[in-house]
Amino acid sequence: MDKIAKNLEENKGFVSIKSPLDGLYYKVVDTGSSEEKIEVAKNLSMVRRDLNKLLIYLCKNPQLWINQPIAFGIIHTLNIHIPCLYDIFDTVISNKNTSEIINLINKDPNLFLIQEMTPNEYGIIGLNKPRKLKKIKLPDGSGDYEISAERSIHMTIRNKGKINDYLKILDLALHEITHTTCNDIYWDNEDNHKYPYPVFHSKMRNWAKDCGIK
Repeated sequence: MDKIAKNLEENKGFVSIKSPLDGLYYKVVDTGSSEEKIEVAKNLSMVRRDLNKLLIYLCKNPQLWINQPIAFGIIHTLNIHIPCLYDIFDTVISNKNTSEIINLINKDPNLFLIQEMTPNEYGIIGLNKPRKLKKIKLPDGSGDYEISAERSIHMTIRNKGKINDYLKILDLALHEITHTTCNDIYWDNEDNHKYPYPVFHSKMRNWAKDCGIK
């Protein structure tokens, strides 16, 4: 799977499409009508919006996770998916208007990359691609721990020209962001859904419901 992920095309055959929902540009596979490609971009922007809603909710409610094994994964996910969080943290905590916070996040020139998944022979419908691996010291100061400094999420949005149901797309997005929370950077015998993935994924899905995106 590592080899597949590295070789998966993410530039050739794509076009940059502006979503009318957030004014941001998204990489969309260059196939189908102009209207269809705009719909893909809109769905990608909806994913960005809803993942941000989830992360803002977790940022505002640390009591849900701070004393649990998932804590390091949540902090890592916040850092990866909201690169500007350190600079706007006080605003995120104090501002009750989630839409205003998302608009502020979207102004960051280093936005997290979300793009359409290219059709492929491997049958992969979603991918959370780790980038720029680095080693850090664990909080207790012991050893070196390898993490991904950056990531991108690639998602299947349509099937044979038909846009998938948004809840199906959102389920895929929650699946992929959980790989960030698990700090999955390698595939173990083609399977990186072993413990703690199922536990963390269940928590992320429950929190998604709690914050109103599901």
